[in-house]
Amino acid sequence: MSTAVTRLLVRRWGLPDVAVPVVDRFLDAWAAGHTSIDIRPDEVALLTSCPAVSDGSRQAPLVIRGSRLQSWRLDQAEARVARRLRRLVTEEPTGDAIELEEMDALFPDGASAQRRVAGASLRQKCVLVTGGPGTGKTTVAGRVLALLASRTADLRIALAAPTGKAAVRLGEAIGGAVSGLASRFVEVASRLEVAAGEACTLHRLLGWQPRTGRCLFHAGNPLPYDVIVVDEASMLDLMLWDRLLEAIASETRLVMLGDHRQLASVEPGRVLGELVVAADEGLLGDAHVDLEQNYRFDADAAIGRLADAVRTHDGDLALEVLTDADAPGDAVQYCAAALDEAVDAIWPHVLDVIRSRTPEAALEALARVRILCALNEGPYGATGLNARIENRLEQAGVVVGSSAHGRPVIVRVNDRQHSGLVNGDVGVVLRGFGSHESGVYFQTPGTGQTRRVAVEAMPQHDTAWALTVHRAQGSEFDAVVLVLPPMAHELVTPELLYTGVTRARARVLVVADDGAIRAACQRRESRRSGLSEKLRSLLDLN
Repeated sequence: MSTAVTRLLVRRWGLPDVAVPVVDRFLDAWAAGHTSIDIRPDEVALLTSCPAVSDGSRQAPLVIRGSRLQSWRLDQAEARVARRLRRLVTEEPTGDAIELEEMDALFPDGASAQRRVAGASLRQKCVLVTGGPGTGKTTVAGRVLALLASRTADLRIALAAPTGKAAVRLGEAIGGAVSGLASRFVEVASRLEVAAGEACTLHRLLGWQPRTGRCLFHAGNPLPYDVIVVDEASMLDLMLWDRLLEAIASETRLVMLGDHRQLASVEPGRVLGELVVAADEGLLGDAHVDLEQNYRFDADAAIGRLADAVRTHDGDLALEVLTDADAPGDAVQYCAAALDEAVDAIWPHVLDVIRSRTPEAALEALARVRILCALNEGPYGATGLNARIENRLEQAGVVVGSSAHGRPVIVRVNDRQHSGLVNGDVGVVLRGFGSHESGVYFQTPGTGQTRRVAVEAMPQHDTAWALTVHRAQGSEFDAVVLVLPPMAHELVTPELLYTGVTRARARVLVVADDGAIRAACQRRESRRSGLSEKLRSLLDLN
């Protein structure tokens, strides 16, 4: 991409040949998820005289602010996100003051951090709630919704997430969070359960039009909701944040849930992480609340300890947790990078899926265990491991192929118009038997039921015995087999390792070498961005 773009800049904009390496470096960084790069003073001087470069006062392909180089498109998107967030966190919404009795009814355990979330949600129009798995992000969001709904009889609520699977999980979690509320919130809980059943992808919420790349909802046609809750906010790239904030009506409250320690978005930007940094610097008031108490894992739980070690870049501690023979149970296991071990670990569950006689049983068996990989290609990648599993099935006498019974698939593209499927949907191919027709079966979001798509009507898809960690983000499994390449790899970062480990609810097997674990934990590279800088500038102006 960089060669084609720089050639265009040279031909149409007079970019000097000596500046091409600098621009190529930015374009490579852009492709890797960065929104800007830092350049030297001599490079600044080299580029500032070129018509292709602006200081932000006029439109041009590239922008230099100080020592930061980025594209006009990314620069303007960051500026819009910064302005809109500052507005949301500084404008006070209308409404009555919270009462202690209400707070006690919603948070009887007295959790101070969760109470802070509720207070922030009433005092301002935007709140960022972060925390690891099991810290109660969706629980507190559900109770905040109950508080708001108890004050507004016809409160319009939207629940959304970047992927269909994450949207389903959000709806289920919100429904569970409000089902056990105090009796005074019974009527409110029933209304929220209806909203939970309508949780959808963020693209669907915004009315994204694949043919034009535009959204139905925008500044001129804002989203018709009083409060919007978005889960898995770390997966949102810069442009999606831009479109979401553009579509927020003036009186709408926005609650963003996520774990900034997880992998950032596939596309450029690390917005949630940048906002956490900005909040720590006091740039967002009290809009950010980080939930630290874990309700899923005990303080001594191996998965929690392993996640903490990775998060703090302590490779030695991570290996100590992985190799602790005296640890209770088998929540965490570790073996050298042996691919047969990875396949052996999920083989009983593969057979459970193959032997399932109903769509519900097949999907339930598939959801229990999954191989997660750092890479997509190669023997240690998802493609290689899927092929290895299918080869073993063939050797075991199970017919394989695109229409083989029990084959799990993951959709690669959005195809809502024809099949109703979106990128990331996971289904299982089943042969006809009993009352079930042959086809690919998917879980219907929010209903617990399944739907069938004919094999010939399926959009582009891949086998899904093994997934990349990126593709599994937003999902959880009872057990995870995490496979890393045997040597240090630039894609194996603390964020990837942390995200992979925390997809497991109960057990995780890490298939890797000691050196790969240490190298992953020691990496401290982060995506470069100008968002925090733009937020600081807005604060200085005020």
